[in-house]
Parts: sequence; structure tokens; C-alpha cells
Amino acid sequence: MDKDNVSSNAEKTSADKSSDDFEGNHAGDSHKDYKGNSDTSSSSKPPTPPPPYNQVNENDFEERATLLQKEKIPDDVLAPSTLNCNFDSFVEIEQSEKDLMQHGESYSKGIDEDSKKVERQRLIYKVSQRPPFYLLLFFGLQQCLVVLPSSVKVTMLVSEVMCARDEEEFKVQLMSMSLLMSGICTFLQNSIGFRLPVYQGPIAMYILPLLAVLDLPQYACPDRGSFYNRTMGNSTVGDYGEENITYFQAVVVPKFLKMSGALILAGFLHMLVGLTGTVGFVLRFIGPITVIPTILLIGINVFTVVYRFCSTHWGVSLLTTSIAILLSMYLDRYNLPIPLWSRDKGFHIFRYPLHQVFSVLIAGGVGWAISAILTKVGVFSDDPKSPEFYARTDSRTAVIGKTPWLVFPYPGMHGTPGFDVSVFAAFITATITSIIDSIADYYAVARVARVPSPPVHAMNRGILTEGFMSMMAGLWGASHATTTFGGNIGIIALTKVASRNVFQLLGVMLVILALLGKATSVLVTIPYPVVGGLQVVGFGFFIGLVFGNLQYIDMNSTRNLAIIGISILWGLIIPYWSKLKGDEVFNTGNPDADNLLRMLTRNPNFAGFLIAVILDNTVPGTLKERGMTVWQAADQEDEEQSNNLEEGREVYDIPALSKFLRKYRITSYIPFLPTYSPKNSKKSN
Repeated sequence: MDKDNVSSNAEKTSADKSSDDFEGNHAGDSHKDYKGNSDTSSSSKPPTPPPPYNQVNENDFEERATLLQKEKIPDDVLAPSTLNCNFDSFVEIEQSEKDLMQHGESYSKGIDEDSKKVERQRLIYKVSQRPPFYLLLFFGLQQCLVVLPSSVKVTMLVSEVMCARDEEEFKVQLMSMSLLMSGICTFLQNSIGFRLPVYQGPIAMYILPLLAVLDLPQYACPDRGSFYNRTMGNSTVGDYGEENITYFQAVVVPKFLKMSGALILAGFLHMLVGLTGTVGFVLRFIGPITVIPTILLIGINVFTVVYRFCSTHWGVSLLTTSIAILLSMYLDRYNLPIPLWSRDKGFHIFRYPLHQVFSVLIAGGVGWAISAILTKVGVFSDDPKSPEFYARTDSRTAVIGKTPWLVFPYPGMHGTPGFDVSVFAAFITATITSIIDSIADYYAVARVARVPSPPVHAMNRGILTEGFMSMMAGLWGASHATTTFGGNIGIIALTKVASRNVFQLLGVMLVILALLGKATSVLVTIPYPVVGGLQVVGFGFFIGLVFGNLQYIDMNSTRNLAIIGISILWGLIIPYWSKLKGDEVFNTGNPDADNLLRMLTRNPNFAGFLIAVILDNTVPGTLKERGMTVWQAADQEDEEQSNNLEEGREVYDIPALSKFLRKYRITSYIPFLPTYSPKNSKKSN
């Protein structure tokens, strides 16, 4: 009897232990993380990608969903007809996915095959699907409202570089041209370019390097008072060539024309990379280790410009920043209850993270409203020479009345584009970084849209479109290039709407907005402390994204850490040495060569890029260790990735053009056409 009891107790103990192990591996990895209480400190390794998504039928999907929700989901929620309206379960499971991904490797080991089937939700609208018109309009408007703050920030930054802080009418033209180029490029990129849902917007990466140019005496912004004393008060011609010439004509327009000409040439070289199919060649030498210090050092000089905006009133700036951080980060796990009424359901509550999607827009609106109140009660100074004057909401409202209802930007509005070697050198560095950044976004949007990794011809065509529109931006006078925006990719992941038609409509909306002069003039009158607060969030997020590239490299490698650290350090030392020496740092006898060398040595991101690319390609290291395998695996698709797809490579084709091109074999050798075959090109070589 005792033996039987001992045996029975042993079996029971073993079963309990097995049950505990099961609960520790399964419940601890799924249910615990689902509640947001996972312990991420157990592993020092970066989180691994989630396991593949397996296609299942709707009935099977409904049964397995109970594993995460612990209750049966009503049939009407999962029915295709109501899939667009019922987001409660979608957001709940999506949140569980976010927490599970943070747990790392234990997720893929501990979760069973049944849970994998509901690990990711299907897209509501795939890339090639067209939503109903009323939903299409809503989705397009949502994306449009999200991208407007970035256009405002870049326009303000461009005006600072051009010494055009007080030229309000010129800012309206810059804003209009910026929106016009962004809209056209977005439409072309989604129609005949990369063909996945991406937004092409103004890129501060082209403007930030120019802050180093402002350190050169000939590019510094002269004081307006001293300028008028020389040219008008004393009735002397001075250094500007004409008597009684305005500050705008003498200072702003020459800078504008030099930037336009340099951008045209930089855009042409950008386009040439996609036209000749040299994207793969560039990726052989430039990888994450090069990108990290380069982009990080771009932000070194940005604090000076952000300070100029925030210093007009620190209270409003801090309030704007705090609201944006609160809505986008502290409340990112909450869904806003929105009351709705429909004929089928009547009055009901619809939960959606609206506060997170429009966090920047809401923060800007609140900051603007607070500035209006403080202006009305007389808190801000009305002296134009006081910094607080730019915090007033009525300091620049006159430009709204002066701006016509319709604005038609055209090339050569202010003269023939010029050229400057120093500016061109700054743009070239930004061009290389922009290409790498766009390629990384191409991979990201492919994962979010559940389509295969982008083929070579699609990436070449995307880079070609970007370069062509950058060249057009220089010709029109936008003074900045365009690139893909990661923020809009995040919205796709959040809303599960990956239709390219949404972004085509977004492009049309931006073009219409660019032509409405009154609308763009209102955006220009945003108080400076509000712009500064938004720039803190935007540029802070931009700099933080740089560290995302660390996931591709081996962080345990002393080689990688040393190259990144040395590149950043030299990127700071070389500009400091050049500024310390002043104009005497170079004396070749050629003023243009001296300016070029001074500009390059005072540009932190160029110095960091040069050191990083040399060390990364000369110090021994494997491709996997350097993170190059991720950048170079464009056409490789493993079995696990293919299980997560909802559409095939046909999404990258141009239907009307592809049928015609397949008739001619020569098109398989042209790197940007949909019929391009890298294998044929290798055979011909």
C-alpha cells in the first residue's frame, strides 16, 4: 500500500511539475506578456523577429482566437462584412502581439502552433485592394493630416538656412513648392515607382548639413540693421552690387539659387543610381555600421536651430512637446472610445488609438491655442525686436491677406539656379544617406504590407523616382529632396490598411493643398515655440531611429563597437579642429577649393561617414557580423517569411506596362523595369 502511495505521489508530483513547466513556458510567454507584465530583463540580446504568420481559414481563425482573448469572439465581429468597423478585438490582439514580440526568443519556443495562427491579424485592405470611396477619403485625409507637421518643420528649417526668418511671403512659396513636390512624388512612387504604399516627404537630412555651411563667414546671415546701414542709410553699394537693394534680394535669393542648382545636380546623381541599377553595388560597401554614425552626427547641429524656435517662449515649447510625448508614448496602450451611430448597430462605442495617430497634430493645435490666449491677454511682447514677438499668433497674420487664393509655383520664379561646390558637397552626403534610409524603409513597408521582400527592379525604380523628383524639387525651388517616411509605415501597421490607393489619393490631396495659397499661408503663421516643440519630438525621434540599425549588427563584436565609436569621435573632432583654425585651416590658392575643404571638414556627418566607410570595409569582419546580410538579401525569401505573406511579387509589377515589356527580351537587362532579371545580367557579364 505504501509503495502504491509513493508511486502515486511521485506520478502526481511529476505531473504537477510538468504542468508547472507548461504554465511557465506557455502562460508565462503568452498570457503574462499579453497583460503587459513580461520580464524583458532575462536576456541581453535584442528581440528576435516574431514567428511566421500562417494563413488559416476564417473558422479556424475564430476558434484559435480564444487562446488570447479567453472568450469566444462573436461571429459578427469576424464576419468579412463587419471587419472594417469592429476594431476592439483587432487592437486587443495587436497589443498582445506587441508585448509578445518584446519577450524575445522564448516566444518562438514556448508558444504552440495553434497560437501562431492568431499571432498576427490579417490586413483589412491589402496593397492591391481598393477601399470604398468614403473610407478611401477618410484614410487619405488621416495620412494627410499626419504628414503636414513635417512639411511645416522642414520649411521653417529651410528659411533659417536661407536667412529668411522674416520673409513670410517667401515662406508661403517654399511651403507650396514643398507640398507640390511631395504630392507629385508620392503619387508617382505608388503608381509607377516602388509600387508599395509609401509617402515621399520633405527630408531634413538635406538641410541639416547646411548648418555647417553657415559657420563659414561668406554664408553667415548678416544682421538686418547693419545691412541697411551699409546699403541704404549710407547710400553705398557695399558688397551687394546695387544701391537700395533689399535684404531679400541681396541675401536670401542668392542662397536660394545656389541651393537649387546644387540640389538639381545631387538629384541627378541620385536618379542615376536607380537608372543604372547600382543600388546593389552601393550596398556592398555601405551598411548599418556606416549609417549609424552618419545619421547620428547629422543631428549634432540641429539643436542650434531647435533652440532658436524654442527660446521664443520655453513654456509653450515644453507644453507642446509634453502633450506630444504623453499622447504618443505614455498613452500608446490605450484606445480612445469614440461614440458612433450606424444603421445596423445604432449607437455604439468604437475604440481606436486616435490620440496616438494624431498626437503631433493635437499637440500643435493645443500649443497654437495656448499661444493665442497668451497673445490676447498681453503676455508676449509686441516689440518686433524681442524674441517673444515670434510667439505671438498675430505677428505674421498679414501674410494671409497678401497671399492669393491660388498659387502656381513654377521653375525660375526667382531667377536661374546657381551652383555652389560647398552646398553640393553637403547634398551629396545627404543623398547617400537618403538612399540607404529609403532602402531600409522599403524592407519595412514590405514586412508591414505582408508582401515579399522588394525585388531589385522595384528598389531601382523607387530610387530613380526619388532622384528624379529631387532634381525637379531643385528646379522648382523647393530646396530639399524627398524620401520615404517611416512614420506613415507605422500608421499602416496600426490601421491594417495597406492599400496603395490611399497614398495615391494622399498625393492628389497634397497637390491641391499646395495650390491653395491661403491654406499654406495659415500654416506659415504657426507660432515659433510651437514649431520648436514639434521639432524636439520629430528630430528626437529621428535621432532615436538611428539606433534601430543596431539590431542588424553583432553587438558582441568589439570590431563593430570600436568602428562606431571611433567614427563618432572623429566626426566631432575634425569639425572642431576646422572651426578652431578658422579661415586659415586651408590655403590652396583657390578660393572655391578652400571653401569646399572647409565645408567638408566642418560637416560632422561627412567626417563620420568617411571614417566609418573606410574602417568598415578594411577591418576584417564577416558579412553577418557587419549586418550586411540584411541589406543584401533583396531577392531571397525563406519558407518562414513566405508563410507570412498575403500577396505575391505581382504587387511590384506595373500591369499595363509589364504585359508589353515581356514581349521583348532586351527589357530583362534594364535594371529598373519590372521584367528585369539579375540572372540574365550576370550571364551577359
